[in-house]
Amino acid sequence: MGRKKKSEKQRKGEGNSYESGMVMNICDLPDPILYHILSSLPTKDAIRTSVLSKMWEHLWKNISKIELRENYHSYPEQPEPVKRQKFMDFATKLLRDCDCSNLKKFDLICSVDENASQVNQWLCGFINPEIEELSLHFEDIWEPLVFPDHLFTCATLTQFDLRMKHIFKLPSSIHFQSLRMLRLVSVIFPDSSSTQNLFSGCPALEELALIYCNLKNVKAFFISSPLLQTIDIVDKEDEEDDGLNVSKKVVIFGTNLTSFNYSGDFPNEYSLCDSASVINASIMVQVPPSPNCWDDECMIYSRLLDLGRFVFKLLRELPNLEWLTISDDFVLALSRTRLLLKYLPFFPNLVELNFSSIDESIDLSYPGLLAMFHNSPNLEVIRFVKGVFLPKDDATCILDCIPMCFSTDLKLIEISGFDGEEEELFAIKVLLQSASVLSKLIIRSYFFRYNGDDIDRGERLDKLHQQILRYPRRSMDCEIDVEHIVIG
Repeated sequence: MGRKKKSEKQRKGEGNSYESGMVMNICDLPDPILYHILSSLPTKDAIRTSVLSKMWEHLWKNISKIELRENYHSYPEQPEPVKRQKFMDFATKLLRDCDCSNLKKFDLICSVDENASQVNQWLCGFINPEIEELSLHFEDIWEPLVFPDHLFTCATLTQFDLRMKHIFKLPSSIHFQSLRMLRLVSVIFPDSSSTQNLFSGCPALEELALIYCNLKNVKAFFISSPLLQTIDIVDKEDEEDDGLNVSKKVVIFGTNLTSFNYSGDFPNEYSLCDSASVINASIMVQVPPSPNCWDDECMIYSRLLDLGRFVFKLLRELPNLEWLTISDDFVLALSRTRLLLKYLPFFPNLVELNFSSIDESIDLSYPGLLAMFHNSPNLEVIRFVKGVFLPKDDATCILDCIPMCFSTDLKLIEISGFDGEEEELFAIKVLLQSASVLSKLIIRSYFFRYNGDDIDRGERLDKLHQQILRYPRRSMDCEIDVEHIVIG
């Protein structure tokens, strides 16, 4: 609803308020600017402006952004059923009063429970055919949600973020003409055909995230978008899986893909095709800690072999990497595939290699790690995010055959999570003796402030710092920094 026309005096004053010394009132701003200001406010705050004056009573109804987030902290003094009913009533009244045809961005976070029909009404009402950004997060879904058909052929939608642990019902016709970012979390895909239609219907897709998605109803599908640049996958074995589900095949065509990130325990098989453009990758694979697995050493070995083949295959599909982050299980599994290591590809462009994990440091003697060093002749930076160690019996693993990059390009080594153990010190000693052009070695130690432990440990690490400074080093220009970071 528009406002009354401005007076002749107001119109004459437009454009020269600065010269005349007049101060412009916010009420004098054009309606589109006021709508923009109101849309930048939290939804409830925008609605509260209706009490300012008669002119403001209906302005908020034309906002272009609505955020509905069920928050039990809003009414801490009331029981949860009452708070939930307040939220449901507020959202329904908002749908009735607001002009949803103006909405460009809609953000909804709520539990569904027994209110699926009411939530479906919200979806059909708030999601208009010209929506641009959509973020939906649902919990406790008891029955499938129904999305409006016009959503799946929306020509203006650029960002779609959907999080729900339930089947995502998809129509036969899907065409997201302008969709650039798609993020799906915990979604259960309905079947192979619908899933394929979804990914085939996103020709403008640039960023894709599949986080904990369930493929139990799917056999295989491929992802092919000519503009796809980044893909993030977190893939965990379903806790409710009875062990009978076979691995699903997902093929990714990445003509313009530059970044590939995978984290999980490889329940499904992923393949990269036409992926020479990928320069940044993170492959944080883990062996699933299933009790049925860890009780049997043969089963453990078998799982590591499967994981080793998986990561070996991924590495062969990423020949032009410049930055790579891998997990401790990645290194361990790759080390188990000794017969394949001699076929490991070279990475002539790789300049930074990061070793990370949840809580395990890396054994410097692992064959898979050493193979990565030898096959990365231009490596400049190595980071051990959770530390590194080397048993004294394995010193020859590097010193007898020093990787080329240690002699020509390696400038920086960072070691975090240093505890000062003997095998950690020995790893540092061997690295210093091996890297002939090293410019800097950074060692970080983290510990909590508790009962003066930070003081005692700090003094101990200072002594270890002095010990490390006395180690012989192949690069006389190498600077050594030891950082003590106190937490808490």
